[in-house]
Amino acid sequence: MGSIDPRRLTTLYRLFDADGRLLYVGTSVHPQKRWEQHAATKPWWSAVHRATVEWLPGRDAALAAEREAIAAEAPLHNDKATEREVAFPYQGNRGPTRETLLRRAVSDFQKASDRLAVAVDRASLDGLSRDEIAAIAGGSPALVEGLFAYLVSSGGRPSPP
Repeated sequence: MGSIDPRRLTTLYRLFDADGRLLYVGTSVHPQKRWEQHAATKPWWSAVHRATVEWLPGRDAALAAEREAIAAEAPLHNDKATEREVAFPYQGNRGPTRETLLRRAVSDFQKASDRLAVAVDRASLDGLSRDEIAAIAGGSPALVEGLFAYLVSSGGRPSPP
């Protein structure tokens, strides 16, 4: 249970904005479920206008195609492994390097920031004011403004509400 059959058909999908810019490239055996996850956590999701899906014969083929597509097409929002991550590998029994731990913490912070920005945006769309959102979030209206600015800069909103 929970293991992935590497021979199972797997999609390589591309997500585009209304102007045809490539936003994201990913793989999944259940693309619709994966897109629902993106919608819940990615501030850029609301900019998605169109998707393409290509079925590949297995996970390995899909992951290889994904790496090639990310390298060749430079999607705006992919954050897959970089050369820096390869330069600081797991160190056996000593555990991850300090650099790897820092990269993981930065990645966790970014994911949490994305989730917060999406939640703030949805609260705003549900009619909560910036002051109400700030009070619920335990922050200031300036924090809320910063999150809206982040949404705009990440392509998740054309302009602040």
